[in-house]
Amino acid sequence: MRNFRDNHVWSDDRHNQLITEIEKKGIPFEDRVAYVGLCFVQLALLPSFFSTDLPHFTLPLMVFCGLLCYQYRAYVQRDMVYTIGNTIGIILNASMLIRIWVSL
Repeated sequence: MRNFRDNHVWSDDRHNQLITEIEKKGIPFEDRVAYVGLCFVQLALLPSFFSTDLPHFTLPLMVFCGLLCYQYRAYVQRDMVYTIGNTIGIILNASMLIRIWVSL
């Protein structure tokens, strides 16, 4: 009885050829645009983070919960742009929540 791996065995040459093709492609243009957008979105929270006027805790808490949901989806789909962006957002919102709760 043959299993799945027996039917899909690649030679080392084919494997190395695929690796080389992937490395040549680099970061696609749409991913570069997504990384720029990621920077804008994540940097939008920084002014309120360094301000003395903190938002009500429900805003960063709900954003934090939403980012956890997005992070799960990004992890399942192996989407690096969203994984990085969500991780940064989770860290910034968690630190904002800590700052708000310490100041109460």
